[in-house]
Amino acid sequence: MTSQSATPATAGQMSDYYSGMGALLQMAWGDNFHFGYWDGPSDTNTIEQATDRFTDILTERLRLSPGDRVLDLGCGVGKPALRIASTTGASVVGVTINARHVELATERARAEGKADQVTFRHGDAMDLPFADGSFDAVLLFESIIHMDRPTVLREVQRVLVPGGRLALTDLTPLTGEDDTPESFRSMIGADPEDGAPDIATLINAEAWPGLLADANMLLDEVTDVTENTNGTWVRLFENFFKVRREFEAKHGITVEQVLDSAKSGAPTVGVGCLVIAGHKP
Repeated sequence: MTSQSATPATAGQMSDYYSGMGALLQMAWGDNFHFGYWDGPSDTNTIEQATDRFTDILTERLRLSPGDRVLDLGCGVGKPALRIASTTGASVVGVTINARHVELATERARAEGKADQVTFRHGDAMDLPFADGSFDAVLLFESIIHMDRPTVLREVQRVLVPGGRLALTDLTPLTGEDDTPESFRSMIGADPEDGAPDIATLINAEAWPGLLADANMLLDEVTDVTENTNGTWVRLFENFFKVRREFEAKHGITVEQVLDSAKSGAPTVGVGCLVIAGHKP
């Protein structure tokens, strides 16, 4: 299992990672590049409903009002940012390290008539091109796992206004039952001895008070939602192979090749998920 002490991937390596995985994720999972949130085994919500619900759960932690300025770090192809704008009236700036995702997200904003309210930029969350106090809230939705946490949290603190709010999800070593299919685990599990940079790093929930304190921020919440997100891996694995023919015909590469190229430095799957909220004093 990787940890925060492992060597994180560079911005270029992360961009390359999502260039390969992004197209497969979009086809298999939709435009929310994050876990779904289900109430339990009897919850029959679709993937889109479950991933949108998780977006709403994070949005609630930001306590937004119309006109607030939100920064979405690691915004993917823009669906959470646009949902936040629609449900709260806030303006949103999304930042991603992948230039193609900026194009796709910008196209989506135009198509939904929100190009004046939601914009997207190519950039590094650990070296933000914004002035101090530029935002009322910051979202890191399943993206801080790809970053050096202390560095990005210092940048978040810098660009937030006093009283500004932070909401994020993080991955943590699994403590309960793991529902990951063994075939999926063996396919994408990394070899910890290969020396590759880590695409994602995991830490324990107990680290979060110290992380925010070191960034001069206050912790409001750490909630383990693993029971609600645990079904993601099985559904994702099944969907990868449901779209196999369509994906391979469109992109000229097999699903196995994409997963194999992505596995170097990836953590063993079957991880727990945390919701963290905090604010700048």
